[in-house]
Amino acid sequence: MRRLIFGALLALAALTALPTTAHAALQWRSCVDFNGVQCATLDVPLDRANTMPGTVPLRIARAGRRSGPTLMYLSGGPGGAGVSEMIGVLAAVPFLLDRFRVIGFDQRGTGRSGLLRCPRLEKDPYLRDTGAAEECAARIGPARRFYTTPDSVQDMEAIRQQLGSAKLTLFGISYGTELAVAYARAFPQHVERLILDSVVDYDDRDPFATVNFRAMGPSLKSLCPGGCRGISADPGADLAKLVAQLRVTPLQAFAYDRLGRSTRVRITPTALFDLMLLTDYLPALRAAVPAGVQAALKGDGALLARLIREARRLEGFGSPRDFSVARYSTVCETTPLPWDPGTPIEARAAITQQRLAAVAPNAFAPFDAAVVLEDEIDLCLRWPDVPRPVVDVPAPPYPTVPTLILQGNEDLRTPPEWSQNVASRIPGAHRIVIRGVGHSTVSDPRDCAASAILRFVTRRTPPRTCKRVPTGVPAVLSAPASFESLRGLPGYSRKTGRTLRAVLATIDDLDLVLSPATLASAGGGLRGGSWSVAGRRLRLSDYQAVTGVTVGGGGDLTRSLTLRIAGTKAAKGTLVLNARGLTGRLGGRPVRLRLDAARASLVHETVQLQKLAR
Repeated sequence: MRRLIFGALLALAALTALPTTAHAALQWRSCVDFNGVQCATLDVPLDRANTMPGTVPLRIARAGRRSGPTLMYLSGGPGGAGVSEMIGVLAAVPFLLDRFRVIGFDQRGTGRSGLLRCPRLEKDPYLRDTGAAEECAARIGPARRFYTTPDSVQDMEAIRQQLGSAKLTLFGISYGTELAVAYARAFPQHVERLILDSVVDYDDRDPFATVNFRAMGPSLKSLCPGGCRGISADPGADLAKLVAQLRVTPLQAFAYDRLGRSTRVRITPTALFDLMLLTDYLPALRAAVPAGVQAALKGDGALLARLIREARRLEGFGSPRDFSVARYSTVCETTPLPWDPGTPIEARAAITQQRLAAVAPNAFAPFDAAVVLEDEIDLCLRWPDVPRPVVDVPAPPYPTVPTLILQGNEDLRTPPEWSQNVASRIPGAHRIVIRGVGHSTVSDPRDCAASAILRFVTRRTPPRTCKRVPTGVPAVLSAPASFESLRGLPGYSRKTGRTLRAVLATIDDLDLVLSPATLASAGGGLRGGSWSVAGRRLRLSDYQAVTGVTVGGGGDLTRSLTLRIAGTKAAKGTLVLNARGLTGRLGGRPVRLRLDAARASLVHETVQLQKLAR
């Protein structure tokens, strides 16, 4: 497979010397869908070998300077619309507009470059539906073999020629890094610099992507609040233990919304796998996973159900014009798969199982082999083969050009191991790993990646490392479900002591939902009720963290909260929470309880409050 792809790259590069249809000069006009950006269209051959007729209208956009050095932005996916993605990224690195003629383009099959549509596959948020992918392949037809990285590399070269730029600075994120490196290997003489964020290692041809699994345990340990003290000695091993339990008996739990309505969540190994990957975009949410795993190991899935529900806000691909799942599905043309090209469709599943059996049992820890099948393997299981000539030529060398590599330490989609491999193959590459950041470092609200890019493009030495990005998630365990399991407190009756323990667990739970682990400014309690924040004010409605104890009321988060305690098992009363502790009455008896600093911080957490007020 490796020879086939690079052979195709070299063969296509040779075609650029052959006579082709002359292109008219690019006609720049205002983009129909974006202000302040100009667009043009360049028709390129669908098939540069002329075995299939047709052209693809590439939508190109430019911003920044009208002349001078050219920077080309390369979008992710494959499937992301490059122009809209470029505009979003430029908001994080606006200084590029002062220094470059910035060019982006919708890669073939995306955005306004001959958008490919597969309606049934668009309804699958995880892109695993084997039947939908097979239907998509039939819908695209034989032309599907011309929507690959080698074709996009040639499109980039056609754009460069039209622009009259001798050299390009290439800036890619995720799949865009694969495209940038592929172009640099095919056309090194036309590359000035490479900026690679969240790097794909094309030379890793492992069909089971074990590199992604190797990154999971270390990331959980890295993100776990307080070094995971009091939560887990080995969060990766604990997740593996839970996966094994769930493989036998899935766990079900309820998650609650801002109106206190419940949704049943089925917790399976695949649901946890999706949770881990989705939290690439919100590492703070992953920071709460070890505590959720600890509770689930004891049969309580409430916290994991909440986290899964929260992560599902990150699902989906938006409009097909922003992300073409049909173009993404063409990974089946080039992605390494467990079966060899030409393998009959009906034989692929059995061959996959045979090859899985030859892999070390712990290769997929903290998950298992069954999870592996439910990603691109299932997507491509019935994707038709397209006969291709195998060109037996060596792969082009990696380019010797100035290269900046940006890597999120918590990235599981393009894990640190990949960027380390690529950095080792590019002489002099400068690699920065940012702890606490996941996929796409430049989109992180902190400015470390942007500052490194600025130094790099102005020919100054980028920093060796970046300050760790804290998650802001408290080191708390999930509140226990059972009121009866709570210990009492010295000096209080059994019921009042347990109620106070339940209130303390509720405060811990509130500290968690008010942290960056939550995406919204309102939501449900762990076991019922709801919460909301408006400005500095917190409102609680029958908020329930421990079954049988509800908390209502609220107040100013920066001063004090008045908590009304009720419920079928509680000693009822009213308490005031402030920096000094809890005071009030429960069950008709006075309460005065000093809190530790972590719990008292609930009414002084200005960083989290600013997040919620945005």
